[in-house]
Amino acid sequence: MRLVWWLTTVFGISVISIFLSHHGATDPVQNMTLTVSAPLQGGLRDLAGPINDAFLGLTDRGGIKRDNDRLRDEIETLKNQIAAQEDAALRVRELEDALGYKQSHPEDTLLAADVIAEEPSGLKRAIAINRGLDDGLDEGMIVLSRSGSIVGTVSRVYNDFAWIRLITDPESAINAQVNMTGKSADAGGPEVLTPGTPEPQPSATPAPSVAPAEPQTVRAVAMGDQRSGIVLDLLPSDALIKPGDLVVTSGLGGNFPRGLLLGSILEVDERPQAPFKSATIEPAATLTGLETVLILVSFKPARLTGP
Repeated sequence: MRLVWWLTTVFGISVISIFLSHHGATDPVQNMTLTVSAPLQGGLRDLAGPINDAFLGLTDRGGIKRDNDRLRDEIETLKNQIAAQEDAALRVRELEDALGYKQSHPEDTLLAADVIAEEPSGLKRAIAINRGLDDGLDEGMIVLSRSGSIVGTVSRVYNDFAWIRLITDPESAINAQVNMTGKSADAGGPEVLTPGTPEPQPSATPAPSVAPAEPQTVRAVAMGDQRSGIVLDLLPSDALIKPGDLVVTSGLGGNFPRGLLLGSILEVDERPQAPFKSATIEPAATLTGLETVLILVSFKPARLTGP
């Protein structure tokens, strides 16, 4: 019986509430409830916002990681393409230089090679190239820069690579000569007038033309040096050489062809009372950072041709 009364009461209250809500009688109560609960709901939303964002970030982390990986792969691909283009352009320039030397020396047979290593100890000056016995190389062959200046000689050869002794190596010794021009070859020099000396009067007979002084040569030995690079030793004490004079191979001994450019005189070391003097040579070829060299395979050094 109590259950029936309870159900009847609940039903009656529900009907009355519906009737009052339908006619707007409960609006003041609802408005007051919303006014009181609105700040609390806003605070809860603000508090839950970062948590919700973090939850969304965690749930979408796999997608973001995939996008980042894809972008990194695309950037790496573009960098590789740029590096390949730059290397190709450099290679073209190197081959153009080598072709220019070949056109000016049609009688020479040259073999291009890439530098693949440098001597790591620092005790020697040597590089390794990607040519060897299989390409016809032999010890003692001459190695040039792509512009034709001497770089060194083949010191050790293997089937598919070889070591090159640079001209700055302490074991390098080359018979060389200095091509002297201008005042260094002309001991006379211009006439100097002293005060009170009358100036020469022009003559009706034209003075004979003076031919330019013929270049003179001085022979010496270019030796590799750890500190100075290349030292030109055994120069006669009376040799009138000066900075800027060119130094080339003399061809003596038969191990180097004549006229290959070694470099130019950088500084002369005078030695009073000594039968010889020396000079420092600045190599014509840039020996650091070499990438491409030329092997002069058509020239056979005397040490290879035998007696």
